Amino acid sequence: MINLRATVENHQDPYRWALIRDLIPVAGRTRLRAELPPVQRLARSVRARGGDKTYGMYVLPLLDRGRPTPALDTVGPAWRDLVAAVENASYRAWVHSVVGADVGHSPLDIGVFVFGPGDWVSAHTDKPGKRATHVVYLNESWGRRDGGEFEVRTDGDPRTLPHAVIVPGGGRSALFARSDNSWHAVAPVSRDAPDCRYTIQVEMW
Repeated sequence: MINLRATVENHQDPYRWALIRDLIPVAGRTRLRAELPPVQRLARSVRARGGDKTYGMYVLPLLDRGRPTPALDTVGPAWRDLVAAVENASYRAWVHSVVGADVGHSPLDIGVFVFGPGDWVSAHTDKPGKRATHVVYLNESWGRRDGGEFEVRTDGDPRTLPHAVIVPGGGRSALFARSDNSWHAVAPVSRDAPDCRYTIQVEMW
């Protein structure tokens, strides 16, 4: 399901992060998309103010601190293959080798996050207990004009231009080690985007 020999583009500035290409081959991405329930069946999650960040998205949690959720039974077998692959010691060792985060014994959260038109996540660093996050994009055709870019940021000021952006499609994924300066955000999805923005998020605690 995952290719740990995928192309990795490492970065040290402003924190340890990496752009990975085709970690999940196109056939696997196609299976995963096909085996998801309709977006309308996913839970809507919105926070317009307060907390460490604001956001709007649809969420389908599959693993909660290493424990399967009831939602895992609502998706197809490709998702169980994916969960098994990222819980494996080889994936954990790969994460360590790419961004330096020791996740060998980390409990994992795995979920599907779907962003519709206008959905976003404001700049934040993630909670202190987190070691690393890996976000895998399942859209094949997606351009800068469609919005929803993953933004690597130097601070939480929305007026500051992003240090780097990752277009969320075409087999890309973003992996980063959590730190006190691991600022990142999701730009609003365009009202004219051709589809919802589909992502897999692996959080390692």
